[in-house]
Amino acid sequence: MNSKYKKLLAIYSKIPSIACKGLCHETCTIAPSAKIEIRRAKEAYAGVKLFSQSDVMNKLRDVLGSEIPVCKMLKDGRCTIYRVRPAICRMYGVAKGLECMFGCVPDRCLSRDEANAIFEEIEEL
Repeated sequence: MNSKYKKLLAIYSKIPSIACKGLCHETCTIAPSAKIEIRRAKEAYAGVKLFSQSDVMNKLRDVLGSEIPVCKMLKDGRCTIYRVRPAICRMYGVAKGLECMFGCVPDRCLSRDEANAIFEEIEEL
């Protein structure tokens, strides 16, 4: 594992865990991810067509004001890249403003500033 990926995992360790009930798959949509997160997912799933930053931004431009698209990594209600999912997905339910609508409770809730600091750390990698 390269040193940037090790740093990424160390940053991810700052994100609290949550007792997930697995009911939130309908909320999974396209979301911007850091380049390192996209690269890591592509390497972990070699040969599988994954998202890219330009795909996400183009799709967002296409759908603003219309139906929210479903994440293409979601299959049969489960995340196909769960072990290498990006930070925004890891934040769902554990950060202020991203609370779980299904009642799942994190070990602790990150403030918006804490969540933003994590995103900034990842972008710097």
